Amino acid sequence: MSLITPTTTEVSSKSPVARVRLDSLTGLRWYAALLVACFHFAYEETSTGTSLHVFRLKEVVYAGPSAVSFFFILSGFVLAWSARPRDTVTGFWRRRFARIYPSHLATFAVAVLTMVWMGKALDPRIGLVNLSLTQSWIPNRKDWWFGFNGVSWSLSCEFLFYLTFPFVVKVIRRFSTRGLWATAVLGNLCVVLAPLAASHIAKASGWDPKFMLYIFPPVRLLEFVIGIAVALLVKSGSWRGPGLTASLALSVFAVLGPSHLLPFDYHWAADTVIPYTLTIAAAARADVRGEPSPFRNRINVYLGEVSFAFYLVHEIVIFSVDHFLTTHHFTVPLALHLGLVLSISFIGAVLLHEYVEKPGVKLLSSSRRKQRPAAT
Repeated sequence: MSLITPTTTEVSSKSPVARVRLDSLTGLRWYAALLVACFHFAYEETSTGTSLHVFRLKEVVYAGPSAVSFFFILSGFVLAWSARPRDTVTGFWRRRFARIYPSHLATFAVAVLTMVWMGKALDPRIGLVNLSLTQSWIPNRKDWWFGFNGVSWSLSCEFLFYLTFPFVVKVIRRFSTRGLWATAVLGNLCVVLAPLAASHIAKASGWDPKFMLYIFPPVRLLEFVIGIAVALLVKSGSWRGPGLTASLALSVFAVLGPSHLLPFDYHWAADTVIPYTLTIAAAARADVRGEPSPFRNRINVYLGEVSFAFYLVHEIVIFSVDHFLTTHHFTVPLALHLGLVLSISFIGAVLLHEYVEKPGVKLLSSSRRKQRPAAT
C-alpha cells in the first residue's frame, strides 16, 4: 500500500468476520507521511533547512527517512491481505497503475512549472527517467534520483514491487507457518545487518551506500516481502506479537532514540524495521478483533486517505514557499513557516486526491468493466 493501497479488504473465509476495514493502518499512513514532510522541511537545502533555528526540529525528525521503510512494509502487508484469489496479473497491474501514475504525472507537471518559475534548468534526461519511474536504478546520481519531484524516487521502488507481487505472493502463500515466520524474521535480520554489508560493497564497487541501502529497488524489496509474510501470518491467526500500544511505543522510541546513537546508515531502515513490522501487524490485528485504536477515527482515516497525495506534493511546496519568502525577503517564525508549508501541502493533497487520484482510479476501473463480456 505504502501511501497508495486501499485498506478495505475481504478476510479469509475461515474468519468469523465477513468484512473488515483496516482503518488503523490507513490512519498510521498519515503520521508516517507527516514525519517525512517535517524531515524534508528541516533538512532540505533551503533557507530554513540550512539555518540553526530548526536544530530541535531536526533532532525530533532525524529518522524521517525511515518512514519510507514503514510504507514499503505496509505495501506488502496490505497487498497480500487484500489480494483477490481470482484476480489476473494484468488486472492487478492495472489497478496499481491507476493508483500511482495519474498523481505522479500531475505532480511532475507541477514540478516542471515550479522549476520554470524558480529559473532552474530542466534536464530532459532526468525528466524521462522520472516519468518512467526508473530513476532509482541509476547508481550514484542524486540529481537523477531526486530530480523534478524528488519524492517520486520511492515510486520507482513501488513499481518493482507491483511488477513482482503476483509471482512473489504465489510462492510465499505455499509456505507453512514456520516458513512465513522464517521469512519475516530473516527479512528483518537482513535489513538490520544491511549497513554492515553495504560498507564493504561500497568500497569494492564504488557505489554510494545510500544508493544500496535506501534507493536501490531490489534491496527495498526485502521490506515489501516482510510485509507479505506478516500479512499472511496475521490473516491465518498465526501471528504472535505485542499489542498496538507496546508496538507503537517501540516505534516511537526507535525514531527518537537509537536513530541518534547509531551510525548514519542505520537510520534509513535498520534501526526501525523491527518496531515498524510489529506496529503494522498489531494495528491490523486490533482492527480485525475490534480492539481500541487511536487511528481508527474518521479524521485519521481521511488523513490517511490523502497521505499519498500529501507525500507527493509536500516537497514541491517546501521549495516553493522558501523561494517566495526569500525572493520577497520575508522572515517568518519557524512555527508559522512550518504551519504554512503543511497547510498548503494539505490543501494541495486534498485537491490531488479528489480531482486526480480518485477520478483516475474510477476511470480505469470503469474502462475495465466495459471491456467485460455480458453474462449469459
